[in-house]
Amino acid sequence: MLIKSEQEAIFLACEMESAAVHLYERAMLVMQQLGREGEELYLQISLMLADEQEHLRQFRALYTGLDASIEQQLSLSAIADGILFEGGLMGAVRQGLLTDVDSMLKAAILAEAASAKKYREFAELTTNPEAKSALLLIAAEEDKHLNHLVE
Repeated sequence: MLIKSEQEAIFLACEMESAAVHLYERAMLVMQQLGREGEELYLQISLMLADEQEHLRQFRALYTGLDASIEQQLSLSAIADGILFEGGLMGAVRQGLLTDVDSMLKAAILAEAASAKKYREFAELTTNPEAKSALLLIAAEEDKHLNHLVE
């Protein structure tokens, strides 16, 4: 994937965080349906959801827009979706990754690892110190999420 600008990287980061928010919202819903709200995992997922929502807010604050057509933006959005899950979030659903708690843990682990890696790559592409700092900080937070999920 060739990122042509810092704003494309920030756009992709926003899309990736949005997908992570949806993943954790879905995980919490499934756990609620199973009556598992009292578990430590539910608490950890709710904390990660709050972090992902904050990451999204931070990235949106850095996003000043793309000089791109709607088609290009949709293409970038699809690329972002594919970074976290092959075939995007719907691909994850088709693979059965979002049907139960164990499969969602697997999906979340994959998504957190991919996000941290990609944010570090994006940080290397930017010349904006604020954007670089935010990308690296959020990559480190994604590493923490990954460790919590693995534990």
